[in-house]
Amino acid sequence: RPGTTEDEMHEYLDKIYSSGNNLLAIIDDVLEMSSIESGKMEIVPVRTDLKDMLCEINDLFESQMERKGINFEINADKLINNIVLCDKNRFVRVILNLVSNAYKFTPEGGTVKVELEQLETEENKGAYKLTVSDTGIGMSREFAAKVFESFERERTSTVSGIQGTGLGMTITKNIVDKMDGKIAVETEKDKGTTFTVDVKFEILENEPGDSRDKGCAGRKKNRDYSGIRLLLAEDNEINMELATMILSDAGFEIDKAENGRVAYEMVAKSEPGFYRAVLMDIQMPEMNGFEATKKIRELSDPDLRNIPVIAMTANVFSEDVAKEREAGMDAHISKPIIIHEMFSTLDNIFREDESAASDPAGSEI
Repeated sequence: RPGTTEDEMHEYLDKIYSSGNNLLAIIDDVLEMSSIESGKMEIVPVRTDLKDMLCEINDLFESQMERKGINFEINADKLINNIVLCDKNRFVRVILNLVSNAYKFTPEGGTVKVELEQLETEENKGAYKLTVSDTGIGMSREFAAKVFESFERERTSTVSGIQGTGLGMTITKNIVDKMDGKIAVETEKDKGTTFTVDVKFEILENEPGDSRDKGCAGRKKNRDYSGIRLLLAEDNEINMELATMILSDAGFEIDKAENGRVAYEMVAKSEPGFYRAVLMDIQMPEMNGFEATKKIRELSDPDLRNIPVIAMTANVFSEDVAKEREAGMDAHISKPIIIHEMFSTLDNIFREDESAASDPAGSEI
């Protein structure tokens, strides 16, 4: 409106962004519950570095915890084997739900801790214990007994002012059950809450992963993406414009393809290393993202056919992610784009790419 200051405009935009994220979270919860109730939720194990995963969690929450004045701690010191086979998306969803709850119900000056430890190893499987604790408002004994039931929220003046669907803990419990794990809660009013999750994962490497001594503090928060060229395949002009703006502002150089066929041809004609990665929409005319990725994976040049391809799609169910993996895609970015998640995904892809380049013994000959 006329007379609106720049500060007021930023405040309005922040509120719009926050409201949009809350609406997306509600839709996501409802869709997830629909998948669970219909029996269509599947566990899709993939190679996962648990320490890198925790660093992603740290990246997602560190700033907002700091803004609220909450001490946020992540501990992975007791992890021995961090390269495992697990459904990373589902396990991250469990941690996100638990940390989000801790954040909501912990006041300024409080503490939220996340710890992932390895308890024991039997043959090729490791037992892992996730603990998410806070010094927040806690729960009554009566409510704690039904915290994992759908649409349950404790009726207090404090809780009533906090947004949520009442589905988060139900979804969390169902995911843990599907992973053949166990989840428990200990809580006391006005003293805090601790959730523990016990799961077993197949160990892919007998020795600890390369990231064991780096910690999250060593990751660059404001990485310089200057000179890194990406190929963006997207048929929707608005989506193309928004993604290009976000990526260009971060320093990326962007080439555009309006459909999967054009994207495939641009990769096929490029010099190895010209594109660092391809961001691939799924539903496109002439050739969809799955088909384009499969064609890229059939190229004769090993450097071109192994280029990282990242799905950018609103299809977020595990069966959709499984189809992406089958097509040869390396990662997934959901739409609408959540900026910090997109950059976190890109950083992970680049780290894996750099790790493979520095380990000739593990690369293709």
